Amino acid sequence: MSSLAMGLAGIGKNFNPSTLNTWLKGHGGYVSGDLLVWGSVTSQGLSFVGKVANSQIAPGLSAGNVLILNVHNGGHWVLATGISGSRISVNDPGYSTTSYDMSEIVAGQTAMYRVSGSPHFSLGVFISELESVLKVKRSIF
Repeated sequence: MSSLAMGLAGIGKNFNPSTLNTWLKGHGGYVSGDLLVWGSVTSQGLSFVGKVANSQIAPGLSAGNVLILNVHNGGHWVLATGISGSRISVNDPGYSTTSYDMSEIVAGQTAMYRVSGSPHFSLGVFISELESVLKVKRSIF
């Protein structure tokens, strides 16, 4: 959910983990108490495409999509911000890690979002905004 908040902040939405959590609770963003409904943020400008194969990460980033990667053997989610070779640059809300190797990303568990109304969106433009959201998240918890 923190990575999703960073993705939304990157497209100009005023969310941090706390405010997104509150919004999700009031807008059908969770099932079974705490499982995120990936498509619940469509009204906020991110249309959930689905979970994609690792081979779709580079093309997804190139197309300007927002990608949330599953790492640490399925126990952690990070926001992809770029790619260089087999290394994916990330904003990591729980660790100071700045990139993961493609081999560290859980196969088929990358959540891809298209930015509504902006087919040529580039997440790289908003890195500083995303980093500020990450700092807010760390100060909250």
